[in-house]
Amino acid sequence: AALLLKLLPVMDDLERAMGSVTPEVAASAWYNGFKLIPQKLAAIIESEGVAPISAVGEQFDPNLHEAVIYEDAEGQEGKVIADLQRGYKLREKVLRPTMVKVGKA
Repeated sequence: AALLLKLLPVMDDLERAMGSVTPEVAASAWYNGFKLIPQKLAAIIESEGVAPISAVGEQFDPNLHEAVIYEDAEGQEGKVIADLQRGYKLREKVLRPTMVKVGKA
């Protein structure tokens, strides 16, 4: 569990990097190879029993989610309206809670 927990920030960084790629870079051949790295890392982590915690649209659960922002959201009171950092479970145990934005009236 300790090693898996140390790998999660690497996954976060790779996801952020992938999310900020420009269209020109996305069209390059090297980027197509680079995309395999986070996919392979995710496959390894999943094979060890780690699964992401679903958050957006779910009712806020302090056992699974860590609320860092509360924002006015009509009709979304007490629900997760944004996932700020993905959380993970190791089998049934929370490895890292999901950092979320929660709606309030």
